[in-house]
Amino acid sequence: MKMIFVDAENVGLKELEKLQATPVDKVFVFSKSDAIRLVCEKALFLYLSEYPTGQNQADFYIIGYLSRVLCTLDRKQLNSVDFELYSNDENLISAFEFQCSQLGAKQRAIRTKEATIVELPTITKPMVNSPESKIYAALKSPCSLDQNLQKKLGLSKPDFTKAVNELSKSNKIKRSPENKKKWVRNA
Repeated sequence: MKMIFVDAENVGLKELEKLQATPVDKVFVFSKSDAIRLVCEKALFLYLSEYPTGQNQADFYIIGYLSRVLCTLDRKQLNSVDFELYSNDENLISAFEFQCSQLGAKQRAIRTKEATIVELPTITKPMVNSPESKIYAALKSPCSLDQNLQKKLGLSKPDFTKAVNELSKSNKIKRSPENKKKWVRNA
């Protein structure tokens, strides 16, 4: 048997309509939306909306309700129930997991949104055959970063400019102490 808690304010109506529950599962849906209330009535889900309006109020009520349910079950019942939470709110998920783990209840969080992959900037980029590597290799001795070097290296003006900016920003190259119009590798 499952006890399914749905943070409908977070996951929305479409995700609630997709929820698959057996007749013996208990589904607790937390929302103040009339559209969600109607779906709950049709699916025989328990609709819970008696909490204050405001930020995180549904989350507090979910955790309070979970705690109440956990405390009413004896050890044998607790071992036969799987607790699930449908939410994308990481703070709520953390609190839900914590409460369940306090009594050793089996739990799982179902995130309805796909995780977005955030590409973090790399500290050092490999420079194999890149415009940066070509410019860096050319600066063994002081050299002007001009159109002649750009053509010699076979780089387009945008690639050349971007590479010079990256090398300069990462302190891999610097102006030559002897001639400020020329650049060298930063040792």
